[in-house]
Amino acid sequence: MDVEEMKIINMIQGYSQSYVVYSAVELGIFNALYKKSMTSHQLATKLQLSHSLLERFMKVLVAMEFVKQVDAQYSSTSLGDKLSQDSEESMAAMILFNGRICMKAWGYFYDALKRNSSPIELMKGEAFFEVNAMSHDRLSTFNQMMRQASMQLNLNLLCETRNIDEIKKITDIGGGAGDVMVQLLEGFPYAEGIILDKDYIREEAEQTIHTHRLKERCRFVEGDFFLPIEHQSDVYVLSRILHDWDDHKVSLILRNIADVMTDENVLFIIEKLLPEKVTKQTLPAFLGDMHIWALCNGKERTEKEYEELLHQEHLYIAKKHLLNSDIVVLEVKKNVQNTNRRYDYEVCGAL
Repeated sequence: MDVEEMKIINMIQGYSQSYVVYSAVELGIFNALYKKSMTSHQLATKLQLSHSLLERFMKVLVAMEFVKQVDAQYSSTSLGDKLSQDSEESMAAMILFNGRICMKAWGYFYDALKRNSSPIELMKGEAFFEVNAMSHDRLSTFNQMMRQASMQLNLNLLCETRNIDEIKKITDIGGGAGDVMVQLLEGFPYAEGIILDKDYIREEAEQTIHTHRLKERCRFVEGDFFLPIEHQSDVYVLSRILHDWDDHKVSLILRNIADVMTDENVLFIIEKLLPEKVTKQTLPAFLGDMHIWALCNGKERTEKEYEELLHQEHLYIAKKHLLNSDIVVLEVKKNVQNTNRRYDYEVCGAL
């Protein structure tokens, strides 16, 4: 078998590793082994699994370097620790979200391409967010994954590049459980916040507000970003919202915000950007674009594509904040005079 044939086989059988990792997290193997070691008999008893089958499964996890074996004892490696829900760097919620929802949707990928429909719609017959709202399990899995991602954002740069005294009110549109808002209110200590989202997330958001002792400065408001925005703020936030929707719906969201903005206000758009060129190194970004399409008929966009959508709604990028290798914050302002202000802005932060 030549190298190219082996490469193709590894690609087509890549799903096997995905299901191994998801199953190990779902079974609770990494929770059980976090900061401790166990024999396969002890682990099988704890998880109520067949010992002989678990012993075979553990060999795979050892080979994948998630688990190590010393004599008869199994323990988690640093890689495996990240898959425990007890770890501060836990990726467990993301793994569960992929296993419970995403991997099933990708099974409809071919049919969806043929029918020009989103795979998730073929799987459930309903749009992604509508299904989430009606299913407690789906909503819980999605929220855990989104909260984990929000907590890992470092938004300090946004506070360091402006006069914090000037920010008195912040509205996070589609703000979910409020983890982004918590960071912003910590960075802007004189500001009050509004978390605007659907009512099914209210309880979780209000718990976040209570936990961080922000009841005097922050409140949850039921709302829909496809409807006119009623709240005047110094800062508006869209954190990983726009990539969930097609261009038509993104334009509607931006129009609703632009209608309430003044030329003194700012909109923070937190998103990943697609690279302009396709290379082997950019494969994860373009697979990510297919992933968001598979889940909710959304799309990742290049910087120029965001520029064009903003320009249509008389908005422009005033600054670009680089958070890490693929997440940026586009600092957007209203182009009241409708002047040609595209492609000319300051870049803050460093990769």
